[in-house]
Amino acid sequence: MRYFNKRDEFYYKKSHLESTLQQNIIRDGVAYIPCKVDGINDIVSKFSKEGDESLDGEFVDYLLNYVDSIPDEYPVVLEIYGPKFPEETKQWISKIIMVEGDYLLGKTEAKNRHHKRVFWWMLVGTIGSGVLLGCIKKIITDDVPLEFFYVLFWLFADAFVRYLFIENTNYKNDKIRAGRIASMKVEFVEN
Repeated sequence: MRYFNKRDEFYYKKSHLESTLQQNIIRDGVAYIPCKVDGINDIVSKFSKEGDESLDGEFVDYLLNYVDSIPDEYPVVLEIYGPKFPEETKQWISKIIMVEGDYLLGKTEAKNRHHKRVFWWMLVGTIGSGVLLGCIKKIITDDVPLEFFYVLFWLFADAFVRYLFIENTNYKNDKIRAGRIASMKVEFVEN
C-alpha cells in the first residue's frame, strides 16, 4: 500500500520552475544563461574546419535545454564563464554563436514554409474532394466506390484539421525559440 502513496506523492508534486528561474536566471527582465567553459574547445566543435567553424554539440544541447525552460517573454543572454579570452577571440566566438543561431532560424523558417505549403494543399484537397464527393454522390449509387471518395476526403480533412489546431502552434513555438536564439547576446565573464 505504501507504494501507491509514494506514486501519488510523485504524481501530485508541483514544480517551482518560475521561482527558481526568477531567483537564479532572470535579472531585470533578461534571462542570463550561465555556461562554464575551460577553453575554446568546449564551445567550438573539434570537427569543424578553420574558417567554417560550428558549435560543439554538447554546448548546443546545454544551450537549448536552458532556452526551452525559460518563458518566451524573456530575451536571452549567454554568459560564458571561463579563462580570459583575447578580444578578437571573444568576437570570433560571438560570431560563431550568431551564425549558428541564424542557421537554426533559417532552418526553422524553411520547415515552416514547407508546412504552410502542405497546409494549403490539404485545404485544396479537402475542398476539392468534398466537391468531388458531392458530385459523385449524385452519379454513383453503389456504396463501395463511394467509400473511396469518403476516405480521400477524410485523409485531406484530417491532415488539414491536425495542422490547423495542433501542429500550427508547435511551428510557431519553434519559430519563437529559433528567433530567441538568433537574437541572443553573448557576454564573457572571466574567472
